[in-house]
Amino acid sequence: MSDKPQITIVRSRRKSISLQMERDGSIIVKAPHLIPKILIDRFITQHQDWIDKNTQKIRQAKVYKEEGQFLYLGKKVLLTAGNYTSIQIREDKLLFPESLIFRKNKELTNWYIKEAKKIITEQVEKYALEMKTDYKEITFSDTKSQWGRCTRDNRLQFSWRLVMAPQLVLNYVVIHELAHTLEKNHSQLFWMKVRNINPSYRQQIKWLKDNGPSLSM
Repeated sequence: MSDKPQITIVRSRRKSISLQMERDGSIIVKAPHLIPKILIDRFITQHQDWIDKNTQKIRQAKVYKEEGQFLYLGKKVLLTAGNYTSIQIREDKLLFPESLIFRKNKELTNWYIKEAKKIITEQVEKYALEMKTDYKEITFSDTKSQWGRCTRDNRLQFSWRLVMAPQLVLNYVVIHELAHTLEKNHSQLFWMKVRNINPSYRQQIKWLKDNGPSLSM
């Protein structure tokens, strides 16, 4: 990764400017069609501390991978290859079959997706009962811009990378999307429904904002 992240400006029919850091450390700046470039540059400068902080986190995540460290439910686990029959977590170790080490990334990705499907589905079922709501189906994706999504007909979609985040953060995203089955916007009523189940939701939002780019393989 170079010292300065690549910055791409995407203009659209929006009303404000926003920054989004991709998992490779590049920056997407979303801006209205007619806003002058000088204002976009000023916005980027005003958020330089945020860019520097998250760039450093992505670099650190890369170091973790090179050292064989991975994230699972917010905890660092050390990949340990050996005579194992399957990938599994044991205390602070990620046990990995030595016979599959030649395709480590593919096997780890498939394992993470399997774990995400199991854990997220369990939490959706749990909180749907608690919130007295329902949904049509759950699907999983590797989206870079959305951790979760609820469609108009209450189909839920989640990024499998959430399984790398702490359990409370994963639960917040589940609660957030289930709240959308009841309220299709971000009104005060929507946030009240989120807060009723998760009073500390603002802490999880901040965690995702600060650490989301580092949830990578």
